[in-house]
Amino acid sequence: MAADREFVKLDELRLLANLDMLQDQFLVYFDMKTQREVQLATEINNLTRHLLDINVERRSFIQALEQHLPANMMAYKTREELKGQLKDDLIKAMEMRMIALQLHL
Repeated sequence: MAADREFVKLDELRLLANLDMLQDQFLVYFDMKTQREVQLATEINNLTRHLLDINVERRSFIQALEQHLPANMMAYKTREELKGQLKDDLIKAMEMRMIALQLHL
C-alpha cells in the first residue's frame, strides 16, 4: 500500500514538472536570485569605493605628518601605525572587490 502512494506522488510530480507554469516559476525564482546577487555586488562595490576614499584621506594625513612633524619617536610610531592600517584596509578592499566580481560572474 505504501508503495502505491509513492507511485502516485511520482506521477503527480511528473505531471507538475511538465507544466509550463512550473518552468515559469523557476525562471522567476532564478531571476530574483540573480537580481539579489547583483544588488549585493553593487553594495560591496560601493563599500569598497568608500573604503578606498578613506584610504586616500589617510594617505594624505600620513604625508602631512611626515612633512610637518619633527622626527621624534612618537610621530614616527604614529605614522607607522597609520601606514599599517592603510595596508590592512587596502587588503580588505581587494578582498571585497574579489567577492563582488565573483557575484557578478
